Amino acid sequence: MMAPQKRSAAEAESLLVGVKAIVFDIEGTTTPITFVKDRLFPYVRDNIEKYLTDKYDDAKKDKEEGVDGAVEIPEADAGKEEVVKGVVANVRWQMDQDRKSTELKQLQGHIWRQAYESGEVKGELFEDVAPMVRMLSEEGFVLYVFSSGSVESQKLLFANSTEGDLTDVFTGFFDTTTGAKTDSESYKKIATEINIPAEEILFLTDLPAEAEAAVAAGWRSALVIRPGNDDLTDEHLQNFACIEQFDELYGDEDDEDIKRLHQEDNGDAEDDEDEDEVDEEEDENEDDEGDDA
Repeated sequence: MMAPQKRSAAEAESLLVGVKAIVFDIEGTTTPITFVKDRLFPYVRDNIEKYLTDKYDDAKKDKEEGVDGAVEIPEADAGKEEVVKGVVANVRWQMDQDRKSTELKQLQGHIWRQAYESGEVKGELFEDVAPMVRMLSEEGFVLYVFSSGSVESQKLLFANSTEGDLTDVFTGFFDTTTGAKTDSESYKKIATEINIPAEEILFLTDLPAEAEAAVAAGWRSALVIRPGNDDLTDEHLQNFACIEQFDELYGDEDDEDIKRLHQEDNGDAEDDEDEDEVDEEEDENEDDEGDDA
């Protein structure tokens, strides 16, 4: 008996039928896991102490002046240095444990803002992501992001990506303030907020547990297989549509659209057609010369 295989691109042609909204995970779906783990997380580790030290006095001043939304630094018997060291140690511990607390994600987002704004970091995307999300948006699909990273960090990544600012193609962003990504209630909340029926929402993620939670909420879901992601089990490959590139969402029926997508920047298709026409004219002229002879 043959082992179950990933569903083919031809089978994926139904993925967009009846879909109005597409919700994207980030890590392992639009962005390599290595970028997050080897670039973003180490940046936080290396810069958190400086960030907290720089912001410590600012935060106290903002609170004293009643700045809206300012987060209060808790009073402590220890001095500033001891408080900062304690927070740094706690944050690094949470990162070691791969904790996904909302507070940690928000702090990471604040630190990454400095990295993006200074140009030290550019948001890395798989090469098919930028052209495909632009195409999907142009074709009328409403696009959203649901990631465990804070909304701020999501916007920063897409605003400062290697392919330019992509934030305009997304209608909204969701993080763990909505709920855990493995909890079906989170997906129900999102469907209610965006006011789109659950069965008309497609969720793209690399994690089966998240896909299962979305499906339990009535959504559709497909698993994205990318380099560096965890291997999927035979059961996952059988139970979910699986794609390796976003253009597989269209299946075989839109081959011409996909060709157009890849050629629109260089005009190769038109050049090839012009060359074919010239070749045909030359062949006809040679035939006519042969007849005259």
